[in-house]
Amino acid sequence: MAATAAYLAVFLTGALLLYAAGLALVPAPAQGIFALVSVGMAEGAALSAVLLFWRFVDGRPLRQLGLQRLHAALKWLRGAGVAVLMMGFIVLVWYTLLDGAVWTTNPDSTRATVVLIGGLLGFLIQGPAEEVLFRGYIFENVRGVWGVRWAVIVSAVAFALFHTRNPALGPLALANLLLFGVATALYKVLVDNGQLWGVFAIHTVWNWLQQVVFGLPNSGIASVADNALFTVTPNTSLPELIWGGGFGPEGTLGATLVLLALILALRRRFERVQKLAATST
Repeated sequence: MAATAAYLAVFLTGALLLYAAGLALVPAPAQGIFALVSVGMAEGAALSAVLLFWRFVDGRPLRQLGLQRLHAALKWLRGAGVAVLMMGFIVLVWYTLLDGAVWTTNPDSTRATVVLIGGLLGFLIQGPAEEVLFRGYIFENVRGVWGVRWAVIVSAVAFALFHTRNPALGPLALANLLLFGVATALYKVLVDNGQLWGVFAIHTVWNWLQQVVFGLPNSGIASVADNALFTVTPNTSLPELIWGGGFGPEGTLGATLVLLALILALRRRFERVQKLAATST
């Protein structure tokens, strides 16, 4: 609880200070880009707070949090591929084919390039910061006391509750946040042998694609057309479970499907490993 409180305190303080600095010091045309980067800066400070708690309060080395560097790049790239497949299905199939969403392209190619890079830099910090707290600190502490099953459940519930103050949150979005927490926790354990690099990539690329590449709301945080490569405008005459309401892709049944598919794939992977282990003994 103390590490979570520290995370929130540092993040909120940093975000407010950077927001005020952005309004006062950054020219209006660049404020949107600065906002994308500043979120990452505030999350970076919060990330540091959690790491300090783990190292000096819990007294444990960072490698036990899931930060061993062996094959880190390969794990990250594999996780990024998983995120591309999931968000690609949601946007290209669910939104475009099923919902009939309309696409527009940012006419300012220079700004779009800067936004893509700045947004990626911000999410390269934001995603890992949340993962270190939920799939790292909380997960490992619960696992040490109650085992893996409860670690998956508690870390996923904590992650979902963390987003309950986000705009336009509804029951389906909350369920999808819970599924995202379960899926990433299982991915950490069953694919990356307890390491966090893959889920860092899943979280980073998932958020970057939906908000900065496709211009859709990210957990209720609206995207602006100037600060995205594309703007995918859904057909809002359909039920909200199709287009997500104001919460965006994470409020759709499409997200439910891809997250359940990932969980089922991870379960089948676990069962195969178990069978191989049984036949080799």
